[in-house]
Amino acid sequence: MAAANGCCSMIDGWIGTNAKLRGMVAIVTGASSGLGLSIAQLLREQGTSVIGVARRSTADVSGDAAKREIALRAVEAAEQLGAIDLLVNCAGIGVFGPTGSYDEQTIAAIIDANLIATINFCELLFPRFQENGGTIVNVLSTAALIGKANESVYCAAKWGARGYTESLKAEAKGTKARIIAVAPGGMRTPFWPEPRPGFMDPDDVAATIVDAIKRPVDISEIVITRR
Repeated sequence: MAAANGCCSMIDGWIGTNAKLRGMVAIVTGASSGLGLSIAQLLREQGTSVIGVARRSTADVSGDAAKREIALRAVEAAEQLGAIDLLVNCAGIGVFGPTGSYDEQTIAAIIDANLIATINFCELLFPRFQENGGTIVNVLSTAALIGKANESVYCAAKWGARGYTESLKAEAKGTKARIIAVAPGGMRTPFWPEPRPGFMDPDDVAATIVDAIKRPVDISEIVITRR
């Protein structure tokens, strides 16, 4: 596990070049705002063709990433650009409150956005990555590492996504698929309805993630926290 602390910290070692990303084809979920948008923009700047998936109508593929139909549409759109090399699962929502305050609809929405969406896209792309090569980046949260008060359902979804990701790593052994789990702390994004002074800039977190994608070494997990 590698850890990066603060706005500009990078993992020690080879920094890589943009050449690895140039000409690649990627799907990024949650790509209309926050960290997902920052990742999609940075990949495009470095020469990767990106299909962004989000609920907003401005996305390349607009809809709920938890629906298999949307995942299929995204894969079809990406295939028009070439062989798919990279999947970044960054879709997610946060609804917080004490245990006992969640209704059935809210629980389902949290699980869908933070767990089912990740599973949907991986189910479609992981088998072909095993055969042909490719990288899956599952963006989790530090809530996938430790239980937090008033975040019970969110933590449950993120722990589920972490468990799924660990299983993917086990299945990827001996194949051409590469799996990277990312657990970032709080960022200054629309995820939070009010300003969060001291939280990380999503552009800095995106730079750390994209740097890991470029490296010719096996980075399986990154924890990114603010100083």
